[in-house]
Amino acid sequence: MNQITKLGYVDNKLGAPSDGQQTTRILFNTIVAPGTTSQLSFFKNFQGLTNGQTNLTSNKLDSMESMVIKTIMLTQFATNGTLQTFGGFVQQTLSIIVGNQTVVKNIPIHLNQGSNGQAYDRLHTNGGTNSDIIASASSTVQLTMPCEIRLLTDIVIPPQVAFEVRVESTQGVYGSGVVVCALSGYGKIFSAGNTF
Repeated sequence: MNQITKLGYVDNKLGAPSDGQQTTRILFNTIVAPGTTSQLSFFKNFQGLTNGQTNLTSNKLDSMESMVIKTIMLTQFATNGTLQTFGGFVQQTLSIIVGNQTVVKNIPIHLNQGSNGQAYDRLHTNGGTNSDIIASASSTVQLTMPCEIRLLTDIVIPPQVAFEVRVESTQGVYGSGVVVCALSGYGKIFSAGNTF
């Protein structure tokens, strides 16, 4: 079942309108100055965030909107805007909660970043390859990279259902900058059609 069919199936089962405009969607949420914590909860708190820090006002999509998550990207920036390695290569897991169900539980994301491990999706390489390091005459420098996971199973966010992305860590050193979670994939948004 492809993502368009799956989204239509879920919307139909929930009685959600199916006449929205088809599009690609990116949902993002920022946590400012997370510090040292064992858990980051994205798409939970929108208080004081600007349009550049989130594109939602609540953790539910509108009644005419829905989305299939295909890619999750986690990025960390220092206070001066410099890209950092997300979580600093400590052991971390990611879970996605939709409604009151954990639909993705404890993916070990530290294995999918920088030069620490293999990518899950086989679409790009990690683990000790030349794409992750720069070799110079004097030294080898590891590039700082965001953590990106491409899901092979379509995760649906239905309309009017709360969702959350949770990252748990054994050490949790995220610093005084910002961390960003971005979800991208296929979705439907409100379409006025010929009603206006």
